[in-house]
Amino acid sequence: MKDNLENISYTEVISSGGKRYSEIRTELKPAYRKVVWDMAKGYAFLLLVFTLAGIFLNNKLVSNFIVVPAGAIAAGYCLAYLHLFIHAAAHYDIHPHKLTNDRISDYCIGVFFGIAIKKYRKIHWLHHTNLGTKNDTEHSYFNELNLPFILKCITGIHTLSVIISRIRTSEQHNTQKLSWIYLLYTAIFHCLLLTALYVAGGWPLLLMWLVALGIVFPLLAILRQLIEHRNLDASGTINYHIADHGKTSRLFGKGIIDSSFGAAGFNKHLLHHWDPTISYTRLDEVEDFLLKCPETANIIRESKTSYLKVFIALFKI
Repeated sequence: MKDNLENISYTEVISSGGKRYSEIRTELKPAYRKVVWDMAKGYAFLLLVFTLAGIFLNNKLVSNFIVVPAGAIAAGYCLAYLHLFIHAAAHYDIHPHKLTNDRISDYCIGVFFGIAIKKYRKIHWLHHTNLGTKNDTEHSYFNELNLPFILKCITGIHTLSVIISRIRTSEQHNTQKLSWIYLLYTAIFHCLLLTALYVAGGWPLLLMWLVALGIVFPLLAILRQLIEHRNLDASGTINYHIADHGKTSRLFGKGIIDSSFGAAGFNKHLLHHWDPTISYTRLDEVEDFLLKCPETANIIRESKTSYLKVFIALFKI
């Protein structure tokens, strides 16, 4: 068996040294300084992308037709990276004080995407509760990974369907509605940002941001979730909104791509779904411990892969 630990009880997992996971998990406190550093890297690279793009555009060092798409891809990747820290905030991983944790998420990260943490947290917990079932609230993995699906993502069709689905979920489960104050804050933030970009680099820099936020980021976010949860044996002919898909969560590597595309612990998604209370900053220790336990060692080894390998295995023309 691989790609799922959730049927194994914490008390059943005992290392070769006789230590139970249920005992050590209480010692695994979040490393908040690492979270700050990880978030800072995302902002720094995003700023670097736009700084370099502005220099290239203003000095006409490179054609706009190269700078804009290349910059949009790089910026979209940075946004996809930063977006993952909203998930960390949903699990109270950003700051030890819950109110401060939520404020950091809302006013430093969520504002880019219009995502308020209290609303997201409720929807996300339904994902943990209903993973692999037709009731999962984060279900891009229900779709077959093929060229038509990628085109739907690029054109915004799938993104719109996700937004509609989130609205319906909010209504069904009475999750907190997005406040007008937060919507106003988000709108003002983007107006100021777009103005600053236009002043700094004109329409090319403005277009670069819009493509990064509206096309590249959603595409990467959707692909990441699909790769993390879609079973290799899932069928494109089955409607998983009607039939249960089954639980699948993968364990990815520690290289630059896996650790940035799957930042904030997403590259350890198998472990996160098994024990969502553990901060992503301690998941390496969880993995090391599970490799010493007969009940879990083989599952960990067999589940290890990379985002690229799974993408290739899932992709169909």
